[in-house]
Amino acid sequence: MADTDQSLTLESAREQFLSTIQTPRTAETYRWALVALQRFLTETNYAEYGAEQGSTKGDGAPFPIAHLQHDILEEFYIWLSGHYKSQQTVRTYLSAMQRFLVWLDAKDLLDRDFQLGKAQSRLKAAQGRKRSAPYKHRRVDPELPLVVTYYDKLPLPQGDDPQGQLARLKILRARAIVHTLYASGGRVSEVASLTREMVLDGRVDEVHLVGKGGQARVILLTPDAMRAIRAYIDARNDRYEGLFISHGRGHGQPLGRGTLWTVVKEAARALGLHDSTSPHSFRHFRATQLLNEGMPLESVQAYLGHQDISTTRKVYAHTRTAVLRDQLDTYGRSPSEALDDLERRRERKRK
Repeated sequence: MADTDQSLTLESAREQFLSTIQTPRTAETYRWALVALQRFLTETNYAEYGAEQGSTKGDGAPFPIAHLQHDILEEFYIWLSGHYKSQQTVRTYLSAMQRFLVWLDAKDLLDRDFQLGKAQSRLKAAQGRKRSAPYKHRRVDPELPLVVTYYDKLPLPQGDDPQGQLARLKILRARAIVHTLYASGGRVSEVASLTREMVLDGRVDEVHLVGKGGQARVILLTPDAMRAIRAYIDARNDRYEGLFISHGRGHGQPLGRGTLWTVVKEAARALGLHDSTSPHSFRHFRATQLLNEGMPLESVQAYLGHQDISTTRKVYAHTRTAVLRDQLDTYGRSPSEALDDLERRRERKRK
C-alpha cells in the first residue's frame, strides 16, 4: 500500500500540459478553462477538495490528479452550464478539459482505474438530457463495511526484522484509519488532521477539532475505533504528534489525504466494490444508515458537523427509505383490507 501522497497535482499537470500548446492564444484560453476547473473542484467539494479551507476562490490545497473520477466531465459540464451564460464558453472550456484528459491519459498520469471513454460517455449522456436538480445524490456501495473487515482480517506479519515491522505498522495504521472513518463519519481532511493528543492515544471517545469553515465540532469514536487506534500507537513506539503518520519517506510526517484515499481504494479494489468508493463514502454511508434507523435529522446534522440543517436535509433526507418502508408497512392497508374497512364503516352506518 502507498505510504505518502506523491500523486501529481492539478497545478503541476496544468503547467506541463499548457507548455505543449503551440498557439499562445489557445494556451491562454485553456489556462482560463483549467482555472474554471479548479473553481469547480473547490465550490462543489469534488472528492472532498476544499474541505479544509471552505473557500470558493479556487486557491485551496493542491488537488491530486489521481482523484479524478469518471463523473468529472459530466459534473464539470453541469457546473459550467450553471455558471456561464455563454454556451460558447461552456463548449470551449469543456473542450479544453477533454483535451487535458486526453493528454493525461496519453502520459499515463491518470488513476489506473480511470477510463477516458467512460468519462466521455457520461458527458454525452449528460448533454443529451436536461438537468434541473442542482445536487446529484451519489449512491454508496452497500458493502462498504467490508473495507473495515478487510483490514481487520489481514494477518499481521510476524518477526522483528525491519521489513516485517514496517508491514505490520501499515496494516495496523490502515485498520485505525478505516475504523476512524466509519465511526466518526468525519471528512477525510478532519481525520487526516487528528493528533495523538486529540484522541489521547485512543483513550477518549469524543474528539474536539476545528472542521470545515473554521467551525469547532466534535467527532465520536466507537470502542472498535479506539481499540484500533491503541493497537497502532502501541506498535509505533515513537513520540511523533500526528495520529496517522508516514512510516516510509518523510517518516513521522502526518499523512496527506491522498494516502487515506489509497488505503480505502486498495481495499475497495481487492473486494470488487464500486470504483467510486472513497473515504468520503463512509460519511455518506453512516449518515444514511443513521437516518434509516430513525435518528432525527438534527442529530445527523450534529454528527456530520453541518452548520446549516438545510445542507443535511438536501443531501440526506431523501435517503430515509428504511423508515418510510417501516411506516408504510405499519400504517398502510392492502386493497382487501381497505375494502374490509369500507364494509365495516358501512355496517356501522346501517346500525
